[in-house]
Amino acid sequence: MNDMYRDGKITDQQNYGIIVCIPKQGNPTRPEDYRPLTLLTTDYKLLTRIITNRLRIWMKDILHPAQHCGLSETTVFEAFATIRDAVAYAEVSGTPLCILSIDFKEAFDRISHYYLFATMRKHGLRKHFLLSIRNIYSNGTSAVQINGFRSQPIPIKAPSDRDVD
Repeated sequence: MNDMYRDGKITDQQNYGIIVCIPKQGNPTRPEDYRPLTLLTTDYKLLTRIITNRLRIWMKDILHPAQHCGLSETTVFEAFATIRDAVAYAEVSGTPLCILSIDFKEAFDRISHYYLFATMRKHGLRKHFLLSIRNIYSNGTSAVQINGFRSQPIPIKAPSDRDVD
């Protein structure tokens, strides 16, 4: 773990995942009926858990108090309670209220790594820590396995060095 975290020495095998498709319901007929699940090596998962735990320390200071996702003390029930309370207050006080529901499905997969690293830099995360995160993505590959057959490795786009600088 020290070699992986401190020195950024992550082998190709450690950075390799197998994507399996799990049916969401019985008798799937379309690709949307499957949920892709990436199986990763245990040491890769341990490294990401270490980094997650180190990031978690700052989450209360970084996130807005109304933010519910990303904090271990909050649950979806608290988010629902906040919405319920806001609606009740608006009804009692006669205050106009607009509730916006945004579907963030696959949002993390689509976020710009440049933006993500710029945000982490802005919050004062050290360059070495950012390099450790970038190393997790570097040279990553996954293969898709369907009906016992595995595809050729598919490269995962990694953040560039300019994202960390």
